Amino acid sequence: MSNAEQDLLLKWDVRQRLTLLEATVFWTGELVTNFLTETFAISRVQATKDIALYLSLRPDNLRYDRSLKRYLITEQFVPLLITGHPQECLQVLQATQNSPPSILTLISNLPAVAIVEPPTRHIDIAVLRPVLQAARFGLLLEIGYQSMTTPQPATRLVQPKTLVFDGLRWHMRAFSLTHGEFRDFVLARVHAADLKGKPDTPIPLDTAWVTFLPVHIGPHPGLSDSQQQAVERDYGMTDGYFSTQVRAALLPYFLLALRIGKDDFQREAMSQQIVLLNRAELNAFIDFN
Repeated sequence: MSNAEQDLLLKWDVRQRLTLLEATVFWTGELVTNFLTETFAISRVQATKDIALYLSLRPDNLRYDRSLKRYLITEQFVPLLITGHPQECLQVLQATQNSPPSILTLISNLPAVAIVEPPTRHIDIAVLRPVLQAARFGLLLEIGYQSMTTPQPATRLVQPKTLVFDGLRWHMRAFSLTHGEFRDFVLARVHAADLKGKPDTPIPLDTAWVTFLPVHIGPHPGLSDSQQQAVERDYGMTDGYFSTQVRAALLPYFLLALRIGKDDFQREAMSQQIVLLNRAELNAFIDFN
């Protein structure tokens, strides 16, 4: 082990910055020095030192492009601090979305935890990297996609906007130029992805994404009074219901995560336990197909 590697192991904060540096370059293909200064509130001098340290460990991983004024990934890139596995990136995205950094640093002090996880959907790294880059830089993406509504895969031209995790699967929320509308694409069903540059015309506003809907959840009326009270405590309900705001584009995923379908009131109360109280208000936005 070199002196630089030993030093890296001793300094936790430096290791975190270099890990982010490497992950950023690997998944987006580039790194701007200001990204480090703004993310970690460090000086430009310190950020430059971090980059120099990283290059001393992996000199063939980055190259500086003077015209673009940023570091770019090389074809010889070999990970040092990350695995480069798609699931690693997606887990980080999920964790940073749900937990503030101050909480993430305390994980080592928490008690043992066991988590039941369903089988991981396979996502090809050759798909995830261009998806992330297209979403980050507003680029078009040509994808090969196997929809469950068609027997054969088809080519689609899309502009990804964001990634969505519905509790089981990762989706890409994107404007489909092929269909002329925003759609969700399951990442595991994308078998090819090629960057195609900037769109010729601006992508329209995703109305369903910027629209927030009130969702009211309550105990199943078939439960006994004491059972309903237990459900109310379980979900932190007030006055017999729980309310939240959900993006219209994500409403079907939200309800499915709560196991609320179109027949929630008709299902056996002990199995269903909670129901959607304002279905008439939301029916136009719900699609359980």
